[in-house]
Amino acid sequence: MLDAAEAVVVKQGIGNLTLDAVAGAAGMSKGGLLHHFASKDKLVEAMVHRCADQWRAHVLKLYEREPAGPGRMARVLLAHIADAKAWTAQCQQSSSAVFAALVQDQRLIEPMRAVYGELRLRLAQDKLPPGVGETVLAAMDGLWLYRVLGLATVDQELMDRVRRVLEPLLGGPGKRKPRSRRPVSIAAPARRSAQRPLKKRGVSR
Repeated sequence: MLDAAEAVVVKQGIGNLTLDAVAGAAGMSKGGLLHHFASKDKLVEAMVHRCADQWRAHVLKLYEREPAGPGRMARVLLAHIADAKAWTAQCQQSSSAVFAALVQDQRLIEPMRAVYGELRLRLAQDKLPPGVGETVLAAMDGLWLYRVLGLATVDQELMDRVRRVLEPLLGGPGKRKPRSRRPVSIAAPARRSAQRPLKKRGVSR
């Protein structure tokens, strides 16, 4: 039923998200749909909760797999755009739920805000230089808006370019940039002893 609701939003537009349309897409009667969701608010609320729960579970699964160290959460976010097909499917689901909530009742979007807040908190604890984590998150949000609003074509080529630019800012897991040190000079006497003695030149008169 929730899949059917998302399909209605994607194929027919958010304005056509009605209980009748969802029941038809799900192949059931409106009465059967109302048995599970007493109102459209309840249906949209369930869409948002499912999207938020799946988003959180997916991110946490990747986070547990990622080696500890500075940039751990940021690397997880960049892993989202390694597969354009999977990322597009996630965008479709999240955009359907978000826009349905915004149109129906903005308070219904709170579960998505809660997950987003958790991601921002983990990024703040990522031990990256100031601004790096925010840059990664802003790039991800930009790609999402490109896709769901149709502002630009988001394909694997674009996503790979974004990753190539951002990944060097994160460094490897557990690695730190080496401290800059002044070169240690070899003892001066040892160098002088290897030099040839200067010959005295006669002074021409």
